[in-house]
Amino acid sequence: MKKFILFLMATGIMISCTEQPSKSVIEKAPIDALMATWENTWNHQDSVGFKNQFTENALLIDDNLIAIGTDQINTKFIRAFINVATNIKDVKLKDWSTNDMAGYTGTYSLEVVVNNQVVDRGTGAVTINWMKTEKGEWKITTAVIHSFPVAK
Repeated sequence: MKKFILFLMATGIMISCTEQPSKSVIEKAPIDALMATWENTWNHQDSVGFKNQFTENALLIDDNLIAIGTDQINTKFIRAFINVATNIKDVKLKDWSTNDMAGYTGTYSLEVVVNNQVVDRGTGAVTINWMKTEKGEWKITTAVIHSFPVAK
């Protein structure tokens, strides 16, 4: 019996001294919040807020243009469409994230407004990739926006 008790005590000591592997905490990107910012800044026609979501050398591609850098994105995309394409709504298809990168793919719908009247509606797909900056901000590195053909 003494041997059994000594065995249990020794086992208990060995188990208590065993170091548990540390679990690394990965702080994933808040993708839903990033997409809400994408939608809200656009739908409120906040061109500065929308532009500030991109890295300086970001790439934006849509059906008719390629814009590289925030100056081109602002000139070719934001200024050209922010007052016309409104009420953007997205539906998530897939997202992913690590502690310093994230991605999102979904569908979107929008209204085209001219002279305060909806003249058309559009749908399409969007893929956005972010990276976390040294300052801890999430910035868009690439955005690909593709519209679906209108059924006649």
